[in-house]
Amino acid sequence: MAKLKNETEIIQRCQAGDISAFEEVYHYYSQPMYRLARGILSSHEDAEDAIQEAFARLYRYIKKFRFGSDFSTWFYRVVVNACYDVVRKRSRLDQVEFDDKIDVSQNPSVETRMQLEEALSKLPVKMRTSFVLFAVEGFKQEEIAEILHIKLGTVKAQVFAAKRKLRQIMT
Repeated sequence: MAKLKNETEIIQRCQAGDISAFEEVYHYYSQPMYRLARGILSSHEDAEDAIQEAFARLYRYIKKFRFGSDFSTWFYRVVVNACYDVVRKRSRLDQVEFDDKIDVSQNPSVETRMQLEEALSKLPVKMRTSFVLFAVEGFKQEEIAEILHIKLGTVKAQVFAAKRKLRQIMT
């Protein structure tokens, strides 16, 4: 994901309590973060809850961001944690639906799309998170490791296992 223009300055303004800077961050990050949350969670409502919570946490904890990593990496982690909290609260995931960003083929059939959504819903949530960040959002595995605070080998294993399980389920 490309950086927000003047990101350091905008984040510093957020840290100083500048509401217009928060609005800039919201407008820039709301859609990609929603896609991530929707990929992890089972419904539009759950994704909206997670995003709302993530932006509330951003507002509360932005002063703790120390510029040791990219802001987007830090904020993706906030969103992932908010999604995990929704999962814990709901204690169930029925299915995963994606917006039009996911491409199974040039023009996936409704049946193929439904099979993929059903197959993804059967993956463990942490494996699904790694897979969605990799295959849907296009992050490099090193970036996923940083976002999720896990080892690179764990990310590679989760993505590999997700692909293998998805192939098994869909064939």
